[in-house]
Amino acid sequence: MKKLHETIEKLSGSEAKSLLLGIMYRLESIEIEEDSQSRTVKELLSLSEELRDELQKETCYEVDRTAVHIISGESPAGSLRLGLSRDNQIIGFPNFFAEGPVWKIHTEEGRTIRYEWLRDHINYEIDYIEEEYRSRFLKTLAAIEAIPTNMPIILWTAENADEQVGLRYVLYLLREKKNDLYVINSTQAFQAIYTKEDAQFRVRHSGEVASDQFKEIYQTKLGNSLTNEVKEILQNEWLLLSEKEDVLRIWRNGSIQGVKEDHFDSMIIDTVRRLHAEDETAAFILAARVIGEILFQSEQLIGHNYLEYRIRYLVYNGTFEIKGIPKSMRHYRVKLRLKQH
Repeated sequence: MKKLHETIEKLSGSEAKSLLLGIMYRLESIEIEEDSQSRTVKELLSLSEELRDELQKETCYEVDRTAVHIISGESPAGSLRLGLSRDNQIIGFPNFFAEGPVWKIHTEEGRTIRYEWLRDHINYEIDYIEEEYRSRFLKTLAAIEAIPTNMPIILWTAENADEQVGLRYVLYLLREKKNDLYVINSTQAFQAIYTKEDAQFRVRHSGEVASDQFKEIYQTKLGNSLTNEVKEILQNEWLLLSEKEDVLRIWRNGSIQGVKEDHFDSMIIDTVRRLHAEDETAAFILAARVIGEILFQSEQLIGHNYLEYRIRYLVYNGTFEIKGIPKSMRHYRVKLRLKQH
């Protein structure tokens, strides 16, 4: 009974709700059919056995793992999952930590502030923020909390603000755990293995690493074990970051730097001006094209949704004229507004 209790304690809120909902449906059907008391007891016992089986499967699933990998972004997590063997558990944080508030997001208050900012500023093409963001975030936190103490943890990062902020945040979440911790820097690892093959290409984000490359990087054992001293330094850096109220961060000279919200506005304006000069017949430039040009040319890793937010801002403040409806970057075009004399 004690073991069952401990296993149930590991369930995330969403998993517990799903199991409870299934039980309630089953019990409700019994009540509707007005079956005998013995039938109800048998059904409850059956439900208990099914629950034990499911929990046992989950327990075996975790025990069979040899390592846990944590990475920023669900897309990189998918590539990592494809590249590594099934005895590796992959946890992908559903976030882009370079943008949006990170003020105390290790607390419920901080997470609420971040959620509200993303909801009010970032234009996702589906109702991701309203319907999925919070539940995915909380499920990720629960998965990290449930990592067994005997399981080594590999943290993936790269030379960008998103993953460097994520690294410090995750290390703070893991501060009470005694697991062996390792860090693999995708940028450095990729250069160590593939630079001779393609000297022109430099990985800025782990999302640019292919599945088979993840596998080779991991098998080459390019990760570094974190000492308690380094862990404490990075955890303290998270506490400093979490006190700041900026909503945009870049990676410069090997450090995370908070910058003003309009940091990329001049780049957006210059790109629109250049695209007009290259094609004078185009009265308006598709917002998606502007964003694509910036993502290709910028040395900084920038979220395309953040750039779209800044283009809309430049429309609202009168810098750009707009044609179309700004429900997504593919649905509207912009041009520089002529100055009035």
